[in-house]
Amino acid sequence: MNKRVFIILAVVILVAIATSVGVSLYGKKLPPKNYIIPSLRGFSTASGVVPHHLVAKEIIENFFQYILLKEEPRDIILLGPDHFNTASIVGKIFTSVDAGTKEFHDLAVNNFLLQKLDGSDLAFDNSAVNLDHGITTLLPYIKKYFPKSRVLPIVISSTASKEDVEKLINTINNYAGPQTIVVASVDFSHYLPPKAADFHDVKSIATLIDFKENDFKDLEVDSWQALYGARFFAKLKGKEFPNNIRHGKSSDFLKFDDSVDTEGVTSYFSVVFEGKNSQETVQKGKAILLVGDIMLDRGVESLIVKNSVIYPFQKIGQFLRGVDIVIGNLEGPIVKEPQNFPADSLTFNFLPRSADGLSWANFNLLSLANNHTINGGETGLEETRYFLKEKSIDFVGDPLKCTEKYSFKKDGVTVLAFNKTFPSSCSDEELIDTIKLFKPSNPESFLIIIMHWGEEYQKINSVSQRELAHKIIEAGADTVVGHHPHVVQNIELYKNKPIFYSLGNFVFDQYFSKDVQEGLGVGIEVYGSKIRYRLFPLQSRLSQPSLMAQNDANKFLEDLAARSSSAILDKVKNGILEIDRLAKL
Repeated sequence: MNKRVFIILAVVILVAIATSVGVSLYGKKLPPKNYIIPSLRGFSTASGVVPHHLVAKEIIENFFQYILLKEEPRDIILLGPDHFNTASIVGKIFTSVDAGTKEFHDLAVNNFLLQKLDGSDLAFDNSAVNLDHGITTLLPYIKKYFPKSRVLPIVISSTASKEDVEKLINTINNYAGPQTIVVASVDFSHYLPPKAADFHDVKSIATLIDFKENDFKDLEVDSWQALYGARFFAKLKGKEFPNNIRHGKSSDFLKFDDSVDTEGVTSYFSVVFEGKNSQETVQKGKAILLVGDIMLDRGVESLIVKNSVIYPFQKIGQFLRGVDIVIGNLEGPIVKEPQNFPADSLTFNFLPRSADGLSWANFNLLSLANNHTINGGETGLEETRYFLKEKSIDFVGDPLKCTEKYSFKKDGVTVLAFNKTFPSSCSDEELIDTIKLFKPSNPESFLIIIMHWGEEYQKINSVSQRELAHKIIEAGADTVVGHHPHVVQNIELYKNKPIFYSLGNFVFDQYFSKDVQEGLGVGIEVYGSKIRYRLFPLQSRLSQPSLMAQNDANKFLEDLAARSSSAILDKVKNGILEIDRLAKL
């Protein structure tokens, strides 16, 4: 055995011994036993993401321990959110310590790089950086694990553009040494119930891992710019393999029950980007959210005129953020010159600026296959499509025809919509034939069929709904989602595919009963053949939907479960259905 081989074997043995006793070669505690420890050979870190809430201190520890197992960086660039809006005070997009600062919290500062960044819209203000916990929370950990490393803290304004961040990171890449790590100090979903936070993280994680450059600005995180900067640096370095440190939320650490009322949680996702590893450690999916009927005339229009175009969505806006596809049923046309119909009219038309409110609420797909989008005739329907296109909102379905012409396809997801409230214009046979013709050319696509059907105010589906729903599933649909009854109807599982017969009202001016002021949001997470459905009970007050308080949501789901398929009773009560769409029954 030559000397070199002997040394390598000795190092491997030492690492194995150190791991078994729970300490690193540096004398520090290693991550838990179930933590994935990478090979020490040939891998270097480009960047990473770590939370800054101390409630998640275990994740912060794991993050820096992971890096320590691999190498000791010469420079650590910290990118954090501008929690206190210091940008408006200093008049710059980025804020760092004073150019002459030698040490910051007993850590050396990379003055050379700091001076090179002077032309990148950077302000120098020690006090502003020192006040921001997105930066200062991490400094003790850096001092603990990497006392010899230099730091460069940068606070990023929420007004920074993608181009601004790219300019900053390009400068860092040009002047920083090879042993530089860019760390994004970012917390993910905020102030939402635990299940909603988990749902939002689906898009955030996939966008970060796959570097979907144009999606970052839509994420529900406290600094998409910091995330983008860390991920962009990994791309520049050619070290884009993600190694998952941990994904969790504040409720995991505070040990409270997700089934009881809370004021919402914060979620955390920590990852390191490095050279190619042998194991993919991050699960990526697509997030789709469907809600019920949206009617913006009559009483709703009066409230919009009195308040603002975003009035109907103000209490639900955050929940609608950070999702790949947000789908609703637009129950009427948006027209250039809306008429004033009587308060009790069943003919609707919406103000042109209604499209602004829908865009603000992050809707990017609306079904037009219903009995009201034709209220303005063909001209009103075309105007609706025009106004939606102008706001980059896609539409699906036709109120009068069974057609695949207005289908929606994106990233392996397909949506078709049909209106069954005009029986003579779209027969069951035509509808099924349309699906059968469409499916063979899109065999792998996750197919959602949106139906406008059923009897108003009935909480159980009709026989005709069930018969048609079963045929739709047999024709190749993965999920059926219905509207029109104005109340939430039961859920059925048929051939391992869910049917949501009616999601009820989302925005409407019906206030005469509790049932018409309750709705259901269905969140769909697509992981290849593995599908997770999340049920989000909604309540509306004066045409403003919001997530139900957890205790109310629990009662709502119990009632919904009692009306639904017995095979999924417990799943509906829990608000989560998990399906393998390729499973053979």
